[in-house]
Amino acid sequence: MPDETPVYPIRTVAELTGVNPVTLRAWERRYGLIRPQRTAKGHRLYTEGDIARIRRIVELLDRGVLISRAREVLAAEESGEEMAAGDAPWPAWRSHLARALARFEPGALDGALSELLSLYPVDRAASHVLLPELAKRLAGDAEAVAEGYLLAAYLRGRLGHLANRAPTQRQGQRLLLAAPAQPGPATGVTGVALCILALTALNRGHHPLLLGEAVPASAIAAAARRSAADRVLLYGGAHPPADWDEAVASVAAAYPGCTAVTGAAAEHPDGLPAGVRALAGEPHQVIDHLCQPLTQGA
Repeated sequence: MPDETPVYPIRTVAELTGVNPVTLRAWERRYGLIRPQRTAKGHRLYTEGDIARIRRIVELLDRGVLISRAREVLAAEESGEEMAAGDAPWPAWRSHLARALARFEPGALDGALSELLSLYPVDRAASHVLLPELAKRLAGDAEAVAEGYLLAAYLRGRLGHLANRAPTQRQGQRLLLAAPAQPGPATGVTGVALCILALTALNRGHHPLLLGEAVPASAIAAAARRSAADRVLLYGGAHPPADWDEAVASVAAAYPGCTAVTGAAAEHPDGLPAGVRALAGEPHQVIDHLCQPLTQGA
């Protein structure tokens, strides 16, 4: 049975669960999903039971349970009942985002995304709402592409700022995230995806260094050396060109055994150099697999 001694501050809980402090506070204040105890100075302290509950809430979200129904589902589980997951929240959020983009005003976009990112872990919101809507617009007509560039610029600015926060003392790994140059509209998605991966790594207790997109292979290798990175994660779109493959090989040669590829390029790993891992899945899965000990297949 989980220890109910309140010893974990909110930052530690965020690193252990991957749910950022803003979301944890929203779950507490708006939905009463967790009730941490307070110190004499008002700081939140969580128990192991609280952490287990937070992880269960994330599992429910992955099943499609609305955050507004999570408390009801948890109560049913505790009483031995079973409840259907109900409709997934993501289509409604995609429609909400589409309405904000149709107004073509940064203020409307900021309001919609602030609410989304306060209620859901950033990697889930990204996988189910942000990246699909961004890719859809960048592949559309001129009006849609304009919305796509607005969304991409906003997300790079907001998420990049969060991901580049100076980390506190952490036990995690140093991760270098970058994308060699590649053509096509996917570059707008690439920059945002890198920000999301970096923010996910930060929330999971690691030290991300976000280098960006269209970075020469020699610069990526130099950055890995100068930052003393434990892992290098390269992002690639679908059907990357030959020079992208050459860049991956160059980085892998300079940093053997510690380089991985993600994005659409990871879904077709046959052409990757020996020792380079292909990591597909949601951002939290990619980061967790990337940071596995080298003896486990790195």
